Amino acid sequence: MKKGILISALCITICLVDSSVYAGDQEIKPIKLKSKCIRHNPLAANQTDHELLNIYQQVCDKDNASRVNDLLAQAAMRMYQLKQPMNALQLANQLQQQNVRGATLTDVTFLASVEIANNALKHMRSEEMRYLSNDSTYPPAKQLSDDIRSAIPAPDTSTSKAITDESLQKEIQQTTNSRRTSNRQKTRTTQSTRKTVNQVNTTTKRQTIVTPTVPKQPNTVQKTGSNPFDSLK
Repeated sequence: MKKGILISALCITICLVDSSVYAGDQEIKPIKLKSKCIRHNPLAANQTDHELLNIYQQVCDKDNASRVNDLLAQAAMRMYQLKQPMNALQLANQLQQQNVRGATLTDVTFLASVEIANNALKHMRSEEMRYLSNDSTYPPAKQLSDDIRSAIPAPDTSTSKAITDESLQKEIQQTTNSRRTSNRQKTRTTQSTRKTVNQVNTTTKRQTIVTPTVPKQPNTVQKTGSNPFDSLK
């Protein structure tokens, strides 16, 4: 009996493992686009990324006809993420020529263009060993740098406290209290200074100025006409 239960449990375990392996194989199974889909979307040819192929598969699905432009914009962004800036920029330009607009397309155009320009600059400096030209390449690069500097992200205010009547009243009260404290400190300092000055003046008045007595020097000057030998007499 126990042996039969053990065999049954073993069979169930094997079945579960096989099911999970099969499910895993189903998840990682590569997507193969139809030739018609590739013909209508030539940039999808030779692509191997599962996420990108999945997007194109949805593009070619007739049920998603109303979402085609959004899906293609996602495909362009995915190409940029896969380090394919030329393909991403080409797809974005195609959509814009069809009057398709959106923030995603704008971001793709900007990001892909910056990466292409950055790659060209690295090639210029490392391979060609030269600088930007004052006449042609440096002015637009400087203009782009200035434009980027003027478009820096705004400060994050998500953690800032909302301004309400209560918060304003509290801030006014704090300012008033601070001013009162400052005035009190100034008053105390002034009173202390006056007290010190009065004490110094009182002490000065109490002190007696003693003028030292200068002893009178004996007159050693001899009178004119006296005999210097009188003392010898």
